[in-house]
This record gives sequence, structure tokens and C-alpha cells, in this order.
Amino acid sequence: MDEPVYKKPSGTLAALVWHEVRMRVRGGIIWGGLLGLYSAMIVASYAAVEEQIPQFEQLLEAYPQAILEAFGITSLATPEAYMGGQFFNWLAPLALSFFPILALAGAIAGAEERGTLDVLLGNPIPRWQLVVGGFLAVAISLLGVLAIVGVLTWVPAALLGVELSAGRTIEAVLSLWPACMFFGGMALLCSAAFHRRALAVAVPGVLLFGMYLMNVISGLVEELESIKYLSVLYYYGAPIENGIDWAHFAGVAAAAVALMALAIPVFRRRDIYT
Repeated sequence: MDEPVYKKPSGTLAALVWHEVRMRVRGGIIWGGLLGLYSAMIVASYAAVEEQIPQFEQLLEAYPQAILEAFGITSLATPEAYMGGQFFNWLAPLALSFFPILALAGAIAGAEERGTLDVLLGNPIPRWQLVVGGFLAVAISLLGVLAIVGVLTWVPAALLGVELSAGRTIEAVLSLWPACMFFGGMALLCSAAFHRRALAVAVPGVLLFGMYLMNVISGLVEELESIKYLSVLYYYGAPIENGIDWAHFAGVAAAAVALMALAIPVFRRRDIYT
């Protein structure tokens, strides 16, 4: 009788990632489509009020500069600045971070609650592959979501005659990837540590809004300006206006990978509830 033939670990990991990516296609299209349509509406609003922009600029001068900077509004004079203040500098990182948070919170704790985790581990799949495979699959899926947002931002701009830079649009959506994956990595670590998916969503969710508040407060209170360095969103910056800061991009991406790596020994050491 022939002995069973098992796939090599690398082949198993690739198959796991591919399976997870396919499972997330529909959700990714929904996320990207909804946020992309919102971005397209912002583009359309700029086209509608473009002639009144000088008047809006005068109104902004009446507001304290610290408040405007705290909420990511630097100017409305260009399409890039307008899109930054209305979407990319605050709403996009806050909303899109929940795509990897929700996905990776369910990678381990969610599967355990559904009763499917012990079935997965009954196969010749090492625990580290479930962690790494889940992280890679969500990272790839997030790139797809960001591509949809980018297309639905730039194409309407081109059709409406809004001079929005394609290069800056690409930089804006690409810069979201490490920041969002950082919070996804935190969700994965919590999913590996806790038995409840709700906790794996709540911890990175609270951290996300806490870091956003750090950014806001640091712009409003001069004595607390230094706390902005504790926020991942500070290192995200305003890429649609200023381009990608590659040092910050690499640093946040490395932190996301470090959280994923930390989840491996945490998951190896804990028991599975069946």
C-alpha cells in the first residue's frame, strides 16, 4: 500500500494563502467599492465647487491653524490637498484599517469560535503557517482593496477634468497599506492570544482611535506635541500631498511584520478550545 504523500511546507503555505485570498475576493470588492465610491463623490464635489475654492480658502484663514492641521486640512487650493483633507488624511486610514482588523481577528480566535480551528490543525499544517498564511493573504487582499479605491478615485477625476495627479493618487493608496497592516498585525496577535474574536477586534480598534486622538491632541496642545511620535498615523502622514516617506513606510511595515512574528510563539503556546 502506497504511503500518503504530503505537500512540502512551502507548498502548503502557498496553497493556504491562495485559498484565503480567494475567500476574501468578494469582501475586498465590497470594501474597495464602497470606499472608492465615497472617494469618487469627494472628487465630484471638488469639480462642482472648484470655482469657489478661493472663497473657501479665505474662510479657512479664519480658523486656527493648529485645528486645521490636527484634522489634516492644510489647504483646498489643489485637488490633492482637497482630497487629503476630505478623505485620505483621516477617514481612509481609520476606515480601511478595519479590513485587516476584522479579517485577522477571525483568523485564529474566530476560527476557534466557529469550531473549525481544531479541524485545520488536524491536517499536516504547522501552526506558524496558519499565522503567516493568514497575514500574507490579508496583506495581498488589502492591496486589491487599495487598487479599487485608487481606480475609483483617479478615473472620475480624469473624466470630470479634475487635475488630480495619478502618481500622487497611487502614493496615497499605497501608503495606507503598512498603516492598515500594523493594526491588522495587532489583531492577529490578539487573535493568537485570546479565545474570543471580540477581544481581538476591540484591542486594535481602541488602539487605532487612541492613536488618531494622539494625532489630533498633539496638533492642538503644544505641550503634548511629542505624543504624535507614538502614533502610527503620524508616520502615515499626508502622502497625497507630500508623497511617500519611504523611511516611515518601511518602519511601519516592519512593525506590522514584527507583530505577526510575535503571534507565532503566542499561538504555539496556547491551548485550543473545542
